[in-house]
This record gives sequence, C-alpha cells and structure tokens, in this order.
Amino acid sequence: MELFNKYKNKDFTYMTNYINNCLNDDTLALSPGEIASQLSGESQRTFEEFIHAILNQSSTDEELNAALLYENDGRMQPIRQISIPVRATVAEKAWLYYILQNPKSDLFLEPALKEHLLKALASDSDLSDYPLQSDYIDLRSLSPDNHLHITPEYTANFKKIVTAVRGHRYLLVTNNSYAGHVYADQKIIPYKLEYSAQFDSFSLSCCPLESKRPVKMNLNNLSRVEIDAPIENYEKILHEYERLLVETKMDVPVTIEISNNNEAYDRCSYLFSSFDTYCYDKGNDKLIMRIYYYRFQKEEIIRNILFLGHYVKVISPEDIKTEVISAIKSSYENYL
Repeated sequence: MELFNKYKNKDFTYMTNYINNCLNDDTLALSPGEIASQLSGESQRTFEEFIHAILNQSSTDEELNAALLYENDGRMQPIRQISIPVRATVAEKAWLYYILQNPKSDLFLEPALKEHLLKALASDSDLSDYPLQSDYIDLRSLSPDNHLHITPEYTANFKKIVTAVRGHRYLLVTNNSYAGHVYADQKIIPYKLEYSAQFDSFSLSCCPLESKRPVKMNLNNLSRVEIDAPIENYEKILHEYERLLVETKMDVPVTIEISNNNEAYDRCSYLFSSFDTYCYDKGNDKLIMRIYYYRFQKEEIIRNILFLGHYVKVISPEDIKTEVISAIKSSYENYL
C-alpha cells in the first residue's frame, strides 16, 4: 500500500512548483530542453511520453497533450495564470495530525501555528472516518535506553540555537560532558543541529573559541544557552570552520561486509544513516558499505559495528579492525 497519492511523485511536484514560480517571476521560465532535462534525467526513458505531454509535443495523439504550458520566445509559460494549490491527501492529513501529537513538533513549530493546524485537522471532514492509530506510524528505535524528553527548557534552548545559526550569532553555553566535566559559559560559533535516530538525540556542531576546533555537543548536556553578539566576517569564519572539518576527515573510509540476514542490512543502513556511505552488492547475499567519517566519529563507528554483531565483518582499515577485535576480546574475557 502506498501512503501518499501516486500522482504526487517528483514530476508532479516539479511541475506544480514550476508553474507557481513562473506566475511569481516569469524570468524563471525554462526552455523545453531544460524542462525535459529536469524531468527525465538520463535513465528515465519511461517518462518520455509524460514529457511530451507536458510540453504539448505529443504527435501521436493531440488529446494526450496536457495543455499546461505554451512556448513564448523559447521559454515555456503557464497557460492558466492562476496558482496551483497544494492539496493534501487524507493519508497525509492523518499522518500530520499524528506527528503533531509528538512533543518533538514543539521544537519546530510555534505554539499558535501548531494549535491552528490541530484545530483545522480535527475539524476536517476527511478525517472523521479515517481509522488513524498511533501504531500505524513506524517510529523505530534501536536504543530503548535513550529517549529524548522534551521539556520547556529543552525547547527554549533548541529555538535559541536555531535563531543563532540562522542569524549568524555567537552562543554562550554551559556544557556538562558525559565524563563529568562542566564547561561553563563557553563562547561558541554554532554550525548546525544534527539528529541521531539511533539515540533519539540532537547534537550541536560548533566551534568553541577557546579550543578552535570542531566539536559536537549533545543538547541534553546543555544547562545554559544564551544568544550573544553577531559574528563578524561570518563567511570567512564559516570557510575556516569547513576547512577544519575537511582536515579532520579521514582519508580512508571504513569498509564493512554485511551478511543480509535478519534485517542486518536494514539495521546497518539505519545506524550509519548520518554518515556519507557508498554501498554495492558483492553477491552471495552480501553487501559492501564504505563509511566516510571524521576523526571524532571513530568511536561511534566502532560502537555501531559492535552493535551489529556477527553479521558484519570489517574489511579495512587495519586500525578499526584491530580495535573491534580488541573490544570483542575484552568483552569475552569480562564475561568469563
């Protein structure tokens, strides 16, 4: 069963956005060749008739032409000078209604907007007969010991960080590390927020002015977050930060072999979803995954490999392989 309406594929969405954009700014109109390139790609021959219909170029049967666009000075303009509304399906409305029940939605929506959406959805006639239940939405958790508690303080800190990232401002934070150290009133340059589905937690990638190196701070560990002054020469500082990130990126990726049994590949993809990866089928129901990572992510990669157990074999590099073997031996000796 498909959750979303089959007509809401990428091509339908592209055409909706294209027409609405052209109505707002006719300089955004493209040539037929440019539209065909955007829609088809090099490998999607099956969309050829669709493309011809959009461009009103169907020569076999004029009734197949969509009559959405016309050519004007080599550019395709909308025939109807009205915007195309985005219409949600019943399933999409039900999905949104359920997601709004999740406290994480408080992090991304203002209370007034959330209340407005909930009232509109609750009174929507389409939802009255829809058998929505919470277990219809699969929210997988591989680490049941980790659960994000959304408190008013957490929400306030999250929104301050978003404001600082968008406004290019410094932050003053107090970070309580897992090792028990308290780093009070650190002045940092915020870079971006990252979410780990595995641990159900948000982390802030940033650069403390004292250490002058990229670090990650778990939002659960931040007891104070305050927005500080604007960052001068932000683009230059951002360029320097990204240069430091590149320098901490390991030249050799971790290569693992996955036996595709008991959903091992599915779990592996889930665990490494936040990394840049390259995968291919080796044959004999085995897959190869290359994981590109930064130096400070090494321990996380080793933990994930150990979590997957005997379904995964480390191919390279040697130092990762050695540390995984050492961790397994140590666990075995402690168990005895």
